[in-house]
Amino acid sequence: MNKKIVLFILLIAAFFASCSDLEDIIDVSELPPLQTKKLIVLTEGGMGQNNSTLALFDLKSNNKDLDYFQTSNNRGLGDTGNDILKYGSKIYIVINGSSVIEIVNAENGKSLKQIPMKTTDSKAKQPRYITAYGGKVYVTSFDDSVTRIDTTSLSIDGSLVVGQDPEGICIKNNKMYVANSGGLNFLNGNYDKTVSVIDLQNFKEEKRIEVGMNPHKVYADSQGEIYVNIRGNYTSEPAAFKKINPVTGVVTTIENVVATEFVVVNDKAYILLNEWGKPSVVKVYDCLNEKMISETFITDETVIENGYKIYVDAFSGDVYVNTSDYVSAGDIFCFDKSGKLKFKLDNVGLNPGGLVFLN
Repeated sequence: MNKKIVLFILLIAAFFASCSDLEDIIDVSELPPLQTKKLIVLTEGGMGQNNSTLALFDLKSNNKDLDYFQTSNNRGLGDTGNDILKYGSKIYIVINGSSVIEIVNAENGKSLKQIPMKTTDSKAKQPRYITAYGGKVYVTSFDDSVTRIDTTSLSIDGSLVVGQDPEGICIKNNKMYVANSGGLNFLNGNYDKTVSVIDLQNFKEEKRIEVGMNPHKVYADSQGEIYVNIRGNYTSEPAAFKKINPVTGVVTTIENVVATEFVVVNDKAYILLNEWGKPSVVKVYDCLNEKMISETFITDETVIENGYKIYVDAFSGDVYVNTSDYVSAGDIFCFDKSGKLKFKLDNVGLNPGGLVFLN
C-alpha cells in the first residue's frame, strides 16, 4: 500500500480516536500511535501484597508519576496486575489477584468502571490476559474460561469454557486462539498441551490443537499463522517455539529457537530468552521468510539482567525490555530498531509487566 495512504489512514484514525470510541467502526487495537509521547507501565507488584501500580512516563518532558493510578483515583489498583490493553479511548487492566478488570480513561487515568470477575458460584476467576476486536474485549481466566466484555455497556455479555488455565490470547481472521497451559497443575505435572480455536461469530470453541506441554503466549502474523511459546515442565520436557497453520492445524517446531517471552509485530517475532546464570538475550525471527534475522538484537554494550517482558512500538520499531528480580523495583530498557539503547527508565516498580504506548 502507498505510504501516503497508510499515513492518511493513521491520521484519520488518530483524529477520531481522540474524539470518540472507534470500537464499533475500526479495529483501533491494530493501529499504533503515530509517535509515542507517553508510556503507561503496569507493575504486577508482589502476589498477595495488593501493591500493583500504574506508572506514567512523559517521554517529551521527562516527567513521571510512579503511582499514576493512585494520583488519578485516590485509591490503589489492587493485587497482581497481569495485563493491560488500550482499546479506543479506554485502557483495560487485568488484576489477577483482586479478580477484577479495571477500566480507565486513556486521557487522564480516571477509573470508569471495575468489573468483578467471578464464577457463577462467586469464586474468583483469576483473570490473566486480554485482547480486543470488533467492539468486544476478551479475557482469559484460570477458571478455564474466556470472558467477553462489551465495550459500550462495559459489562460481561458472554463466557466460554476452554482448556485448563488459559494464558495468552490473540485474534486473527475472525478466529480466536487461546493457549491452555494447565499451569496450576504444576505440582502433579498435569499440564495442558493445547491451543483452543474459537469462532468469534458464534463465540464457540471449534477445536483444540495439541502443541506441546504448557503453552504460554500466542501471536499471529499477517498471513494468519499462529506462533506459540511452549514452556514445558522446566525439567524433563523442554521449552520450544512453534507455529500453527490456521488452515490445516498442522503444528511446526521452529528449530533451535526457545522463547521465554515474545511478541509478533510487523511480521517479526521479537524473542526474549532467559537462561539461568546468563544475561538475557533478544532475538528477532522473520515470520514471513521463516528465518532468524538476528541472534543478538542488541548491538551496543548494553547488558540486560533478569529480562522479564518484551514489547515493540509498531510505528517506530523501538523495542522495550522490562526487567524483574521479583524483589526490587525493575527497569525498562528502550532500544531503537538498530538495537542501540535509546534510554532507560530506572526503578519503575515491582515486576513491571504490561506497556501501553500513547500519543
